[in-house]
Amino acid sequence: MERKLILSTLPKTWIFDLDGTLLKHNGYKTDGYDTVLPGVKEYLAKILPEDRVILLTSRTDEYRDATLRFLAEAGIRYDEILVNM
Repeated sequence: MERKLILSTLPKTWIFDLDGTLLKHNGYKTDGYDTVLPGVKEYLAKILPEDRVILLTSRTDEYRDATLRFLAEAGIRYDEILVNM
């Protein structure tokens, strides 16, 4: 008996860690700047506009403004970011 997978059509919430998932791990410390990992922009572009994207990071408040600036300049989409996680 073959089962058919039925997915909800409701908007989804996507949760991503920042360092090592979307950006080079600790690049902002080791290189002095952030680097988007290969394929990240393409992957995020496939997420539907009505879905929510939440980013988590253990970066401290000290790096918050620089991180937000980088994400904006790099065109990384998110709806909310939680630092000090």
